[in-house]
Amino acid sequence: MRNLLELALEEFAQGRDVLWSGSGPALGKTISCAEVMKKKFSPIHQFNKISYRRCEEHWEPKMEGLDPLVVNRDVPLIHILLSHQPINSDLPGYQMVGEQKHVPSRHAKPMTSKKFEQRPFNRKKNITHDQAQMESYGLKFNRKKNNKKANKERSNEN
Repeated sequence: MRNLLELALEEFAQGRDVLWSGSGPALGKTISCAEVMKKKFSPIHQFNKISYRRCEEHWEPKMEGLDPLVVNRDVPLIHILLSHQPINSDLPGYQMVGEQKHVPSRHAKPMTSKKFEQRPFNRKKNITHDQAQMESYGLKFNRKKNNKKANKERSNEN
């Protein structure tokens, strides 16, 4: 991954755009590579496209008399284009990295009122536990921690 990332960083530094693509288990590494590049360069224009690729698998039976099995799987696929030049900002999946300001989505609902009133957090609650029951679970509390040094001195005195 490091060799590929170094090559992409060099190409981007020379003014070329970089397209990261990955599918299936490689999605995480694809996103990680794009994130590393976004940290190195600012401002940068990013366009994301997420889709699925249908894979058809054919399985031959091991036992005679059974029909072959055909399985269709949808494998996730991502393309991340990192560009020096602005991309059409009206397209879904576009974001400007580096000069990020919160821009509300046209699909976002405006917040008109609070449904819940925020209350102050009360840290001091008196919780009582049955000490015998807690000790039956193997839990010990409300006891002073033994001082090893004091115990050692007591054992030396005896």
